Amino acid sequence: MTKNKITLAKALALLEQNALSEDYEVDFVDSDSVAATDAIKLGALGFDVPEDKIHYDDTNLEEDEDFEGEWVRIDSDIADYKQHLMIKLKVDHEIEAWLAASNIDLDSLVSELITGFYRSSKAIKD
Repeated sequence: MTKNKITLAKALALLEQNALSEDYEVDFVDSDSVAATDAIKLGALGFDVPEDKIHYDDTNLEEDEDFEGEWVRIDSDIADYKQHLMIKLKVDHEIEAWLAASNIDLDSLVSELITGFYRSSKAIKD
């Protein structure tokens, strides 16, 4: 499907009219500058706004008592979280009942199966 190339100004005008869709492609030029709020709106519609085109208006910031003072780094479990995947299994009712009645650790089982499959695939390619 061929998309209609439009300028940033046209895209922002269509965005304001709620008429911007995936039928368009924004053709960014060197002089383009997009307000951060508009970049978020464009991104929500699937348009990739280059980081160097996003303008952050720091003059509109308000002080917030909750964020005053020294920032202190905290330990986060985000690195651990990024290592986990969510997998949805589709099995028939008989297998679902068997899994529910058994003491099988599905996380460990699937992890081992995928790891074994990866290593086997890698060994075959080498």
